[in-house]
Amino acid sequence: MKKFLLVLLTVLIASMLLARPAANRATLNDVRESREFDWADQNSGFPNASTGINFMHAIDANVVWGAGYDGSGSTAPMQMVTHTTNGGANWTATQINTAPAGGDAAMVCAIDGDKAWVPIHTGNPQGIYYTDDGGSSWTRQESADYNLTGSFPNVVHFFNENDGFAQGDPVGGYYELYTTTDGGANWTRVPEADIPVPLTGEWGIVGYYDAVGDNIWWGTQKGRVFYSNDKGYTWEVSVTTLGGDTYTDVTFKDDMNGLAQDKNAGSTGTICETTDGGVSWQAVAHTGTCFTNDLDYVPGTANSYVSTGAATGISGASFSLDGGHNWIEFDETNGIQFLATSWIDDETGWAGCFNDQTNPGLLGIYVYTGVLTPQPMGTVEGVVTDLDTGNVLANADITLGTSTTTTNGNGEYEMLVDVGTFDFSCELLGFDSYTEEDILIEDGLTVTIDVALQNQYVPPTDLDCSVTGSNVLITWSAPETEANVTNYNIYRNGDILYTVNGSTTLKVDIDVPSGSYTYNVSAIYYDVYESELTDDFVVEVVDAGDVLPANGAILHGNVPNPFNPTTAISFTIDSPGYVELSIYNVKGEKVRTLVNESLNADTHSVIWNGLDDSGRNTASGVYFYKMKAGSFTSTKKMVLMK
Repeated sequence: MKKFLLVLLTVLIASMLLARPAANRATLNDVRESREFDWADQNSGFPNASTGINFMHAIDANVVWGAGYDGSGSTAPMQMVTHTTNGGANWTATQINTAPAGGDAAMVCAIDGDKAWVPIHTGNPQGIYYTDDGGSSWTRQESADYNLTGSFPNVVHFFNENDGFAQGDPVGGYYELYTTTDGGANWTRVPEADIPVPLTGEWGIVGYYDAVGDNIWWGTQKGRVFYSNDKGYTWEVSVTTLGGDTYTDVTFKDDMNGLAQDKNAGSTGTICETTDGGVSWQAVAHTGTCFTNDLDYVPGTANSYVSTGAATGISGASFSLDGGHNWIEFDETNGIQFLATSWIDDETGWAGCFNDQTNPGLLGIYVYTGVLTPQPMGTVEGVVTDLDTGNVLANADITLGTSTTTTNGNGEYEMLVDVGTFDFSCELLGFDSYTEEDILIEDGLTVTIDVALQNQYVPPTDLDCSVTGSNVLITWSAPETEANVTNYNIYRNGDILYTVNGSTTLKVDIDVPSGSYTYNVSAIYYDVYESELTDDFVVEVVDAGDVLPANGAILHGNVPNPFNPTTAISFTIDSPGYVELSIYNVKGEKVRTLVNESLNADTHSVIWNGLDDSGRNTASGVYFYKMKAGSFTSTKKMVLMK
């Protein structure tokens, strides 16, 4: 009973979500404001209050069919369909009177108000059941056997009155597929050689398919899509970007362009698109809520789709006007458990929900009679890069008129905007802004504006120099654009004194002769581009006595002292060797080990952030730092003030 498992799983996942994040529709506000929505309740005709509609097939403005689904929680098999021949003014529910006990209607496919086919799975005998009198009577088309061990029919589709296709799970090592050329009077199983081999544990999904012209597609619960361009006689298979364990639904605009969706993807939906008929798929990073119960292309539109959802907390319907990239919810449907949807054009569509005869607002079916067609709008897209390096730039702010967006991780942006002439701007911290005037936006057209921003190469900030004896501790703060900083140059009196790694923001200038000195620091970007220098910082060195003793090591004073929350401790060794530097409290208890390793001859600096070895904050008070290097030992005092 795969369809019940899927619906219940979706509900369970959704029920665990405490809140649904608001969708970002900043670039679509004008689209929403231009719509006139009208959803009206229609009586499905089903007698039981818990009956829902889990599959709909709209043929035209008058004829629509729907397959029943038990929503009582018992997952009881349903052998009923409903249909209308007058646009939903009246719906007639009928029992599939020849269906076996325990048999369950997977979906329904019809060609008019009289002729329809339903795959019945479970029960005995399973198979394809047919009516030519609007559901009053049904016959089993026996040559579509579906009576083998493992048989499980999921889909039936008719391209016209004669040519049809049926899909079931693998039996005997290959999918049980059938074709017919005489309305189902005779069905022929598709040979194994014409069908790709199923994956281990793979099967088709109840009712999840689409067809355009002679092309037909259906998804599996393994994230794959089977496709045929000859009415189901020969098949190929492709792998979507949805993942290997996803219930895959498909809907197509034409023989080349379509969407696939993960039915278990939670509140916002996970979708991908194809532009080559399902041969290959690309992930769609969409905005807004794409509901996960059903997905349908709106015929006759440039690129519009509708999604429906029936899970707890994320029920309703939404639409996209740009091929699934941006979604807008129908506010008036929020909270209605829409299981299935089917559309004939951008002004008419139906959605099935659960029937509640005690509630006039929940009679089982809703019809939409509004206008989905957008007001005149165009698209602006492009890529933002670094002018010097060519690297893409994420999080750049794009503005066109009153519409705004930001670039993604690949430096790309795309937004819908009103028709008209607007000024364009692109801004990103650390770069010169870019502007372009009088950008013409035309209805349905795309304007591409690629931007290369000039890096400002922002210098470091907060330069500070403090003198201890003959040593100068130089500290600074990284620029806000530090992600691209590879090194820093430290200048003394206009000459480069040191070059340090971009992760370092302090350095000790040791054994400086007495005198006046001017220090500056610059940032090096991408190992090539140097920023301007910081403002001058002038110091006076008057005590040249802080020199290395005979044992070749010195422990400098910590800076600042007192401190909160961090302080820098520097030391110098004149030859490689093992160094231990630890922090002790006034009781003589070791609090933190900062250094315990062999080091090269140099001046080294470490930061103590006031935490002990367990990562806990230490209390305010007096602490001692002790250094051991060979025969050298030195201890100094510092004060932590909070």
